[in-house]
Amino acid sequence: MGGGTRWLSRLYVAVVLLAVTGVLWAWGVDRVDAVGKVIGVVTALLGLPPLVFTAFRLRWGTPGPGSVSLGEAADMLAEAARRQWEAETRVRRLNDPYPLPVAWEAADPDSAEDWALLRAAAEQAPGGPSNDPSRWADGPEGLNGSGNDIEEVFLQRIPTRRLVVLGEPGAGKTMLLIRLLLALLSPAHREPGGPLPFLFPLATFDPTRQDLRAWMTHQLIREYPMLGSPAAGIGAGSGLRDDSLARALIDNGLVIPLFDGLDELPRAVRPHALQSLNEALPAQHPLVLSSRTAEYGQALAPARNATVVRLNGVAGIVLKPLNAAVATAYLSRDAGEGTGRNAGRWSRTANALQDDPGSPLAQALSTPLGLFLARTIYNPRPGESTAEIPHPDALLDIDRSSRAAVEHHLFRAFLPAAYRPHPSHPCPWSLEQAERYLAFLARHLEDTLAGSPHIAWWQLSASFPTRRLILALGFAGLLTSLLAGLLLGWPVLGGGILVVALLCASATAGALFTPVHEHSGPNIRIGWLPNIFVVVGAGSGLVAGLVLGLPFGLWNAVTTAVGAALVGGLAGGLSAGVPTTSAALSPHDLLTVDRRVFIGLWITGALAAGSVVGLGTRWQLGVLCGLAFGTFLATGGAMWWRYSTARMLLAAQRRLPWRLMRFLADAHVRRGVLRRVGTVYQFRHLTLQRHLARRDVS
Repeated sequence: MGGGTRWLSRLYVAVVLLAVTGVLWAWGVDRVDAVGKVIGVVTALLGLPPLVFTAFRLRWGTPGPGSVSLGEAADMLAEAARRQWEAETRVRRLNDPYPLPVAWEAADPDSAEDWALLRAAAEQAPGGPSNDPSRWADGPEGLNGSGNDIEEVFLQRIPTRRLVVLGEPGAGKTMLLIRLLLALLSPAHREPGGPLPFLFPLATFDPTRQDLRAWMTHQLIREYPMLGSPAAGIGAGSGLRDDSLARALIDNGLVIPLFDGLDELPRAVRPHALQSLNEALPAQHPLVLSSRTAEYGQALAPARNATVVRLNGVAGIVLKPLNAAVATAYLSRDAGEGTGRNAGRWSRTANALQDDPGSPLAQALSTPLGLFLARTIYNPRPGESTAEIPHPDALLDIDRSSRAAVEHHLFRAFLPAAYRPHPSHPCPWSLEQAERYLAFLARHLEDTLAGSPHIAWWQLSASFPTRRLILALGFAGLLTSLLAGLLLGWPVLGGGILVVALLCASATAGALFTPVHEHSGPNIRIGWLPNIFVVVGAGSGLVAGLVLGLPFGLWNAVTTAVGAALVGGLAGGLSAGVPTTSAALSPHDLLTVDRRVFIGLWITGALAAGSVVGLGTRWQLGVLCGLAFGTFLATGGAMWWRYSTARMLLAAQRRLPWRLMRFLADAHVRRGVLRRVGTVYQFRHLTLQRHLARRDVS
């Protein structure tokens, strides 16, 4: 906190204390009602100014990241993204023991643009080609390569710098995109202030309901909150729907999108997604798109009578299977061969693969996914003894009648290997618990969220009827409070239960006003914008103020109604937000921020509404209304309460652990079961998710 902010805080507290002293001197404290009025004044002074300040401070512009230029913002984002993906690469062990030399060849001509048209499009682009025409490939066959060739292929060999990466499940498409992303972020390829790559998982994009650039903007801001600040030179009066740094970076061509997983979208909307890419990112805008080969072909050849959509200006490559020699060399080196440890551990399996390179076992080990599973099961981790783990010779004794049979064995053995005891990293959960929790999460994604790969904490409440539960609690609380009031009298038991009922009813109202959709998430900007809820909030406050104030006189009714309308209108347009930071938010970071938003909204709403009603009526009524309005505002503006409710109920049913975020982080960092993509987790591969969803762990 800066010196100026501290000075303002002290001045604010001094003014409040001075006002309270004046009120005490004028009114005295010889009557309970007078004390109530004092409490009302204090809460008004404490509650209303923060509400007004919070609502309007960013609407009218505040200093912060928005004061930097777009080039400076791009540089900050590039550095944060580089650190994030270097860390994720280490966690996924993508370079351990060395980067897999995945090879590729030109894709089928039907999957890409005609090469002559590609050259013509680049030559006729505004300002001329973006790269050196002398280094362009002579044709699609010039795109063939492996490993680190991907950066040269994208930057130099493709005239338009637009690429489709195809491959079979587990072939290494995402791994190749991460490798390209880090290469493009390196100083060797990126000039200061220049464009930077960003990985966009497509699974959350709904092209039938969302604008692509708006969706990209939302993804950038959710992961990097500082990009939600207004861009330099763009104020609130610009007339733009989105004046954020994120949108300015996209609109000015400073973001190179790497779209991962077209195949993870429902089949019916994939052609719409391709059309969205064509409309939002014209042929001169660089991009990369990955997909499974068959699913991409289906998107290009939709159902009969449907319009055929092709991605404009793209070249295509398809990843090749790893041969037996590459696979066994990688597994042997990972086991420690060449360092004096575990020599010959994979020799029998290597001989079997070389004798029959087309066998089901060789096919199962021909992808980075297959090698990841095999190394986890049969190779020791650092500090682990080989006496405690299965020997790879066991692969020669399993059912090898088909590739599917071998892969089924690898998936079945993966979790026991990931959660086997390790001397340096003891696991708080047993294998039986981990399997049960992970299987539930996989079924939650497959069944409840229609196959989404994203383990997002704010979507957990979709696993059970949250609103019905809260609605039932609200009605039960109201009926109980009425009965208690009639039998025992309101001052004692009925009043206490009435508070509970009001809280349940307010939470219910907050839930009804904020429906959860599979693509929604926590708010990540703060500000006040005019919308229908401003009218609803002001109208509701006006009516409530009149109803509550009339029993205490016309003047009290008018003042209460005006104050309540003001508070309701401000709260209706208030959106929650997070602190600005140049670092990427993790899932736990986003949850922590959302919890603080919930608490802040609750306190602000309770103080503001309670003071308005308490000053115009009785302080007891102000307390009740403050509690109710604070609960309504917080439950409508944050999702932490949904997650917490769902987590407790699911933990009580033994379907998830009590400390869920710790479990997910452990599964990501220590076990390799999950991977992190921005503010969500995913299973290490979609095939693993679907295998676990079918597993019976009852």
